[in-house]
Amino acid sequence: MLIAYLLVISILAGQLIKIPVFGVQGPTLLDLLVLALSLIGIAKLKFKLQKPNKLLKIGYLFTGVGILSLIVTPLSLNFPEYLSSFSYTLRFFVYILFAHIIFSGAFEDFRKRIKETLIYSGVGLAVLGLIQFLILPDLMFLQPFGWDPHYFRTVSTFLDPNFAGAYFVLTLLLLTSLRGHEVAAAIPKKIASSFTLLAMTIVYLALLTTFSRSSYLMFLVSGISLAFFQKSKKILLGTFILFIGLLIGFQIYTQAVATPRGINREQSASFRLSTWQQGLTIFQHSPLMGVGFNTYKFAIREYNLSDSQFLESRGSTTNDFSLLYVLATTGIVGLTVYLLFILHLPPVAILGLLIHSIFANSLFYPPILLWLILFSIKKESI
Repeated sequence: MLIAYLLVISILAGQLIKIPVFGVQGPTLLDLLVLALSLIGIAKLKFKLQKPNKLLKIGYLFTGVGILSLIVTPLSLNFPEYLSSFSYTLRFFVYILFAHIIFSGAFEDFRKRIKETLIYSGVGLAVLGLIQFLILPDLMFLQPFGWDPHYFRTVSTFLDPNFAGAYFVLTLLLLTSLRGHEVAAAIPKKIASSFTLLAMTIVYLALLTTFSRSSYLMFLVSGISLAFFQKSKKILLGTFILFIGLLIGFQIYTQAVATPRGINREQSASFRLSTWQQGLTIFQHSPLMGVGFNTYKFAIREYNLSDSQFLESRGSTTNDFSLLYVLATTGIVGLTVYLLFILHLPPVAILGLLIHSIFANSLFYPPILLWLILFSIKKESI
């Protein structure tokens, strides 16, 4: 139980607790906890880990490709820049290692509570997000720290409506796919179904108020996919009805909030197109192995693809399109391995995330990555 509680707390901490080792970048509380649990797990198992399954094997292989791409990078990097880039390869490795340790039986009690952990973290984020939406709707004060100045949008502790929205969709998928008594073993069966309905309502409202179009699309694709895999007309109908609700909410937001304040949502779409072109340009400089995993910002600087103001922003460290980010930084080799990796992730979740990741680099966002690999090692589908 302790590990489950700690993980829920660290996910809920989001971006609020962070060690800025490399400027604005650095490990979060979740990163540090996963690392600590990995070290404890290795000691508990006495380094005797089970033979990894295909997902874990390919995850380790991608880590190797990431390291190799840094070794052969065509960029002129100094030691701190190499270290900064390698730290993110190391983080990916630690998350895969943590999943391997759980797979090997180090924390068997926690493994039985993975679903509860993921649900509680999602509902908790939704509650915190709705409180933020009501009490602190104007986030202009975060702009000097590199965050977008969102207004009347639920960002929760992730401080980003797109990443928060994706996590809310994953939570809704899990709540929809489970029977009431499976949501939480600690809740009496008599009120389990009521709790599930309440939880889904809270998370849906949080998703609605992100006003994140990419998250709405993820909801539609994942909902249709879940209905298909479970052969459920009820889920399909519910998905369409709730999606229409999201569209209506977005239209109200546009007319009542965005337009009067001069918030141009089309400008963000134009910016994403620019970043896609940027990523393709970087890929063309080193198509086979890329420019080095997580050296994206340094590639922009070296190839003069943007101004100094953009390089100082958080958006310069990655591309909005996850697969294009992989292609640009690890090349054709890295993208091939990574596609094999995601083929072994929960199909319904990954189908929606692939759509979402076209507009935000959600596949590499740590809480989402952890969600995917933890659910995968339970040997269940969603």
